[in-house]
Amino acid sequence: MASESKVPMQAPPDSYSERSLCLQLLPSFIALAWLAAKASWFWNHQPDLSFGWIVIFLCVFLFWESWQVRPSATLKVGWPSVSCGIAGIGLLFTFQIYQAAFGLKPAALVGLALAVMLVVTANLHYVFGWKGIMKFLFPYAFILIALPMPSVVHGFVVNGLQHQIAFATVEILEVIGIPADLAGSVIHLSSGPVGVDEACSGIRSLQSTVMATLFIGFLMLKELGLRILLFFAGIALAVFGNLMRVLFLSYQAHHHGIESIDANHDAAGWFILLFTIGGVALLSWLLGKLQRAMEASPRPDPSRY
Repeated sequence: MASESKVPMQAPPDSYSERSLCLQLLPSFIALAWLAAKASWFWNHQPDLSFGWIVIFLCVFLFWESWQVRPSATLKVGWPSVSCGIAGIGLLFTFQIYQAAFGLKPAALVGLALAVMLVVTANLHYVFGWKGIMKFLFPYAFILIALPMPSVVHGFVVNGLQHQIAFATVEILEVIGIPADLAGSVIHLSSGPVGVDEACSGIRSLQSTVMATLFIGFLMLKELGLRILLFFAGIALAVFGNLMRVLFLSYQAHHHGIESIDANHDAAGWFILLFTIGGVALLSWLLGKLQRAMEASPRPDPSRY
């Protein structure tokens, strides 16, 4: 009997070695490292962005977690990868010229970050297709929370927080019988003025909470709705905690004098930090429990209707 001829078969997409896939993803790795190198100046010189180095390690961890359940490789060039790649390279060139002319400013860094994300999207689509973008784009984009906000956005957020926190504090003080007036972001008490500066606006605790809710939500929660709920609930916790901090310091200033603020400022800050961390941890646990209950609940059989 004549032996059957063996036809060589092409290796399936998911048989590519990890080393080969990492080499295919090298453009996105280089782009992200380049962005981190640009942002490192702000991480080293601005205390409110010093957590950027931690974010890099968290990005690597999130990528590694996603890598364990990565989709099958496709290695196909499509219109999304071509269009995103061309747009990303064009923006990189444009903002690099802008940086050379005007220096590295937050607005320029945001533009560079957008260009890097376009290059990353193009590379992910080429290697894994749309499933790769859904699986890996978040670990790459997580670095965006450690970038400085443009001055216009930063001023709008910080000034808005300052005013709203001061306004709410004055209203609560009036309710509990403490006379207070508001001028801008300064609370005027009978014992003296209490200023709600940038540090007291809650922007740092808000940044930390955003980082924590995004990180925990990606790891623990599968449902997008639960992730969004955790995100906004965490923001609400951070704002509420900072309101309680300013209210406590104003109460102390009214009863014990303005000098009592310096004595209680740091302790109140640490307490609110622990409150926010504990609140986010509790919310994560409750939402995780809700998710498991939803997964365990029987789904209706469409054939019965």
